[in-house]
Amino acid sequence: MMTTSQQLAIVSLLQDGDADTVGMVKTQLLADGHTRVQEYQELLQLAKGSARANIKEIIDQIEGSRTLGDISRGLAELRTLKQLEDLCWDFARSEQPDFRGAPYARVLDQWAEEVGKLIRPGATAREKVNCLAHYLSRVQGLTGNSTDYYHPRNGYLPWVIEFRSGLPITVSLVYMLVGMRLGIPVEGIGAPGHFLARLEDVIFDPYYKGRILTEGEWEMIASEIPERQRPFLSKACTPLETMHRLLINVRNCYVKRNDIERRKRIDSYLAVLQR
Repeated sequence: MMTTSQQLAIVSLLQDGDADTVGMVKTQLLADGHTRVQEYQELLQLAKGSARANIKEIIDQIEGSRTLGDISRGLAELRTLKQLEDLCWDFARSEQPDFRGAPYARVLDQWAEEVGKLIRPGATAREKVNCLAHYLSRVQGLTGNSTDYYHPRNGYLPWVIEFRSGLPITVSLVYMLVGMRLGIPVEGIGAPGHFLARLEDVIFDPYYKGRILTEGEWEMIASEIPERQRPFLSKACTPLETMHRLLINVRNCYVKRNDIERRKRIDSYLAVLQR
């Protein structure tokens, strides 16, 4: 733990030192940083001007490196829907370093509890879908964001939960995670240019308030892709495939906004999937 005199000395060097000195101090702080972020947060409170900016840059780099490591490990280990949920919390932390997923997980727990009260014993798959759609879309107001489709928050699970709107894939993911808590295996289906959900033989669209597709609508979707690829359309997306598609969607949002730094960050996550 730094003494007060050590803290003041570091702040002074970062404030008034020449470029070489500032660079040397920053390099040392970065090297030690993974175990000392809390101390650097205290330094931040003491600093002003360029010293504060330098310390903030160090903290951001440490947190960014830590988050990249968390996401890289999460992608490497991603096998289950529960792991996908945890990875979504890590993904949100890459955008907001002080983010905590537990409060949002508890919201999903509560929603699942309420949906469970609506499902009668022996309910069919269609009835279960209708209960999910009624509670999530009508009671909670969860729907697709058609007015600001490319807003980046549509691709981050916690903000989809908070604002009750998102992309087809993230709104579908909410249905999947609520279903998981109830033992209802809602699957994600990667349709062309869209993302749907399925429970047993019932295909539905969470983006449009859980509307169940007719057989004719599903056949029309299938007709949009080459016949040799149609068998793959009916296969559920794995958690890894779902996360890959989610990252692509968020990247597109940042491209639309010409947000180069955030787009590069998403590229670093996608690069992990290419290894």
